[in-house]
Formats: sequence, structure tokens, C-alpha cells
Amino acid sequence: MADLRQLHFYDEQVRRYLLQFIRIFSGFNVKTGKKLNDGTSDYYIKVPSRYGDVTRMAATIMKGNSENIVNSAPFISSYIQSLQPDRQRLQEPFFSDTVKVNERQWDPVTSSYTEEQGNRYSVGRLMPVPYLLNMQVDIWTSNTDQKLQLLEQILVLFNPALEIQQNDNPIDWTTITTVELTDIQWTSRSIPAGIEDQIDIASLFFQIPIWINPPALVTRQNVIRNIIHNIYEYNDIDTLDYDPNAFEFFADLQAQTSIVVTPGNNAIQVTNNNGNVSVKLLENGNYKDDNNSWEKVISNYGLFNDGVSRMRLKYHGNLENIDADVIGILSSTADPSVLSLQIDVDTLPGNTINPIDKVIDPSTSRPGFGNLPFSGVGQRYLCLNSDAALPQWGIDISTNDIIEYNGSNWVVSLDASETSEIHYVTNVLTSQQFKLVNNEWVDTFQGLYEGGYWRLELLSGNDDD
Repeated sequence: MADLRQLHFYDEQVRRYLLQFIRIFSGFNVKTGKKLNDGTSDYYIKVPSRYGDVTRMAATIMKGNSENIVNSAPFISSYIQSLQPDRQRLQEPFFSDTVKVNERQWDPVTSSYTEEQGNRYSVGRLMPVPYLLNMQVDIWTSNTDQKLQLLEQILVLFNPALEIQQNDNPIDWTTITTVELTDIQWTSRSIPAGIEDQIDIASLFFQIPIWINPPALVTRQNVIRNIIHNIYEYNDIDTLDYDPNAFEFFADLQAQTSIVVTPGNNAIQVTNNNGNVSVKLLENGNYKDDNNSWEKVISNYGLFNDGVSRMRLKYHGNLENIDADVIGILSSTADPSVLSLQIDVDTLPGNTINPIDKVIDPSTSRPGFGNLPFSGVGQRYLCLNSDAALPQWGIDISTNDIIEYNGSNWVVSLDASETSEIHYVTNVLTSQQFKLVNNEWVDTFQGLYEGGYWRLELLSGNDDD
């Protein structure tokens, strides 16, 4: 162990915990009144989330070398209160575990990995050291209404803890951790409050059980080369409203280019008409259509860029899962309450069964008549509005079944009443994808979405492009 202590290594582990923690409190808004231009639309202020540990020199620069500068509000400041050894989680310090890792072969010509197997490594993981990271979050507000708005948005996230996956590394054994709310200090003011203190500070106290990982031992090279630890990185530092001129702590991160937001008190109606997808703005809860303008909603949060701004649809109903969202590019239309949505087909879920040629009513149609061709090998139809023995098909067909011609007979390829699984299939004729849920076929993403189940990806309001 003496050699390990002498060998320098730094993987920015605590720094990444800080970034991830601060990101929890970014993106909140407070309503301050009505807009001056029309007097009817609500006006919202985005509350910045900042790292609060500044040096005396940085603080002097920010105040303009004067004590007469009043700090602006509202804003949220986060900083480390303490870092304590966690002896309750302490385990055998000399324990080690070895895993085998195979990497894909690297092609220097194309600068990409191939499908061929590359180098093999034996990675020796050493026991991490447990610590309790105690964080304090100060909510700076100028009035009680601002404080109540922010606390109501924040406190519902912690019941009493928020579980986060800090790492997507398959061989890291410290992937899951929690952020637990332990205490709340309602105000920094004394009672009765004086007139000289314009800023009210409410403090929230959090405890995060973390692990500090030592370097992994990679036996192929016989030296310590890297840390097997990969906390999720978020490069959107501008959402923290941090002043890089004051402190260089996060100076190497990339600048923000967009914000992601779900406007409150609004639902949407997504309609797919033969591949032409439109998004209608509705009121949340009662789905009332008041011809609300997308421009009024979007202006509270950022800038709409026609043909660039995107929308995410959580058709799966899982608010925490962002990897399975259906994503599309937004464009304006002649109707201010309707946007056109060009779906990225690569974001649709993969088909679980072979495509169908058409959706039919088998009780009123048959092969070779109407709009159906004569029977041919491989023909597949999704059947609606039928529940009887049909002589023109030679089989019993139920509603929502998929039938297929095998060369001599029509057979039921999928009996919808006999499966409890969710299936996806594409209609070749219209390129529309359907989902089988509870023995019923529905459009994969078409329908009503309440607030929280859809998101806009817009340019930030301070973007000059």
C-alpha cells in the first residue's frame, strides 16, 4: 500500500459529485407576475444554481470592491458543509476483486472501434473508502412567495431521499448512491425581522454516502493506469449560472447551448395523420382547447428555432427514463396553437414482430377484391372489427389478430387475446407503428400527454444565435 500512496492519481471524483448535486437544483422557476407586453401571460424567472464556495478575492471582485452592492435574488447556492469518514459502511480495506475486460479493436484509419475483439485486460478492483458528504443548499429569496414556490418544487423530490445512479460503468461496484434531505432551516432572519436585511435565506441540509475509489490495477500493463470510476458527467455548466471569471473550478466544461423544459399547466395532443404529425397545445387536466399560443408558452423559457428545436415524448410513461423517449424536430404552422413534429424514426422502439402490409376489416374484405390483392406468400394483415368464423379466409379471426398467408392457407400469426406482452409492429402501407397493450393496438406515440410526459428542447434565452 505504500507504493499506492506515493503514486499520484486524480480522477475528480468529489468534483463530479458536486456537479451532479448542483444539477439537481438547476432549472427551477418562480412566477413573478404578468408580462408587461400583454398583461395576461404569466412571467417566470429561471433561478440560477451556483457553487457557493468562492474565495475572498473572487467575492471582492463580484461585489465590485464595495460593501454597498446588494446580492441579487432569487438564486440557489450549494456547497460542501463537511466530509466525514463513514465507519458504519467501512469494510475490509485490503479486499480486492478481479474482473476480466475485453475491448473492441480500434481502427486508427477510421478512428472508430470495429466488431473484432481487441485487447484483453484483467482489472483488479480495490476496496473503496466510504465517506459521508454533507451538503448545504441556501435558497436566497427577496420575499416569502418566492421561497414558498421554490421549496414546494424542491421538497417533493425528496421523500426523504433521491436515488441517483452515479455511474454507468459495468465493473464499478459503487454505482448507486442517494441524496437524503436531513434538515431544513426555514430562515436566516431573526424575529422580529429588521428592515436592513433584504435577503431571506432558507437552508436545506443533505447527506450523500459516497465512495472514493482508489486506482484499479490493470495487470496487462503492470502499472496503475486509470481509475475504474465513471460518475455521470453533465457538461451543461451554464445552467448553473456560474461566473467563470470569479472562480476557475468549472472552467474546462463546455458552454450551454440549450435548455430542456416541460411548461407547466399544459397538456398536448399528438396526432399522426398518415405520417403528418401535429402537436396541439391543451390545458392540463381538463384538456380544454383554448387555442393557446405556442409562442406565449415558449417565450417564458427560451427561444424557438424553427426546424431545430426538439420535442421528447414519454410514450412509455416512465418519467425517469430519458433513453426511450420518442424525439422529433419541431416546425411552426399557420395555426399558432399547433406545431408540426418530424419524428426521428431511430428513436422509435424496435419492432418485436414482422411488419404488416395493411390494417383491414376481415368481415367485409377478402383476397382479390376491393383494395386487397390475391393471396400471396408472406402477406400479413392486422384485423379489426371481427370475431367470427370467416369462410373467405378459411380460419377463425378475432379482433386485433394478425394473420399471414403461408403459401397454402391463411393462419393466425399473432393471437392478441393469448399474449400479455407488449408488441410493436409497423404498417408498411402508412409507415405507422402500432403498439399492442392490453389486447388492443394503439399508435406508439399518438395521443394525449399531460405535463411532465413531454419536454421541449429549446435555445436558451440568452443565446445570441
